[in-house]
Amino acid sequence: MTLKRSFSHVGAITNSEGLLKMIKSFLEANEVERSTRIWGIINLFEEKQLKGWSDLPKILIYHEVFEIYEIISTLGHICPNMILEAISKDHVNELSGKNQKGRNTQFELFIASKYIQAGYNVQFGEPDLFFYYLGNRYNIACKRPQSKSKVLNNIKKASKQISLHDGFGIVALDLTPTSVRNFDWNSDLSVVIKSGQDLIWKNFLSSNRRRINELVGKRVSIVHVYGGLNLKVKNNYVYSLFDYALEIKSNRTENDYFHEIINKVQSVHPCRIS
Repeated sequence: MTLKRSFSHVGAITNSEGLLKMIKSFLEANEVERSTRIWGIINLFEEKQLKGWSDLPKILIYHEVFEIYEIISTLGHICPNMILEAISKDHVNELSGKNQKGRNTQFELFIASKYIQAGYNVQFGEPDLFFYYLGNRYNIACKRPQSKSKVLNNIKKASKQISLHDGFGIVALDLTPTSVRNFDWNSDLSVVIKSGQDLIWKNFLSSNRRRINELVGKRVSIVHVYGGLNLKVKNNYVYSLFDYALEIKSNRTENDYFHEIINKVQSVHPCRIS
């Protein structure tokens, strides 16, 4: 079995009411205040609050709702307090330049949900997440750089975190905020898909391959990059989750099982709504 370089899930959400109902039920059951970020995002998603928000790309709004839905549906019964703290913090407008501590934790939760759905017993702890499989420890450091200029530095920081622990390392990056800042998104689905692929692979991973290999050190075997580029087409919501796994071949071993692990994680289908 070979490690897939890239993977993408594209599909339509026709039952957005069911998605919102599940999120709202979780929030109401835990008495989350209406002034928090998550309620602000929901209001924007439902187009109840539009005045003054014309500069906030709707791609980011849809991305937040779909990501939070997946987190709650997978982890809501496992770590509700951690989820509540993450989705309540931060300004509604991610492009405001303010602290993104809540969204950083939210991305860690999202990555944990992916690995749990793939069948791995993920635990929260340094570097950010870790799990054991067939006698090996796997360490995951998660980063959400807010601009293209900060991506390589985030890889360096994540690799340093991983270097402090025994086992194999995975750097997980969310390039969604970077992609939104670097492209004028068209509502045409084919443009979104092509732009997302170009940004994540051609314009970043492939062109920076040599530098990334220099930054990761000896313990990082995979740099796994995500981008959630979602939009609305007529009355339906289209989700498009791209993820690219860049191998650090010099750090791969015969018994690291990454071909199996990454392929399983990439095969997890997002936004499953009953």
